[in-house]
Amino acid sequence: MRPSPQDKRVRTRLSVRLRVDARVLSEQERVDILAGLGFPELEHEGPALPSTRNGFHRAESRDASASGLRLALGGLLGVEQGAALSLDLHLPGERRVVRLLGDVIWSADQSGEQVAGLRIAALEEEGLRRLRRALEDA
Repeated sequence: MRPSPQDKRVRTRLSVRLRVDARVLSEQERVDILAGLGFPELEHEGPALPSTRNGFHRAESRDASASGLRLALGGLLGVEQGAALSLDLHLPGERRVVRLLGDVIWSADQSGEQVAGLRIAALEEEGLRRLRRALEDA
């Protein structure tokens, strides 16, 4: 998908459907991250499980790049502009998820589907390499 002239994307997003398990971060988690306490979940790899982790909801990417993605939110509630999400990104053919944090830049109803545009806010270097490789293969 090519950005419009008003779009501020750094990278062109590719139309790709990936399973994404997501949860909205609490205000305390946001405060701790901004205070420099980090987010321990990012430091631990997780297996790609058939069901979502406790507290997470299944979503699906509509497009993605190494700097952001557009998600169809499914049943995930409370996703408004300014929210922060913890995400488990399931890449094709991989047995481990890529864990990342995303900032919600916008949220809207598009053709009856609740979607949100996210900027990737935190992602380990190895996860970024795996995401880039998956996008190149898409």
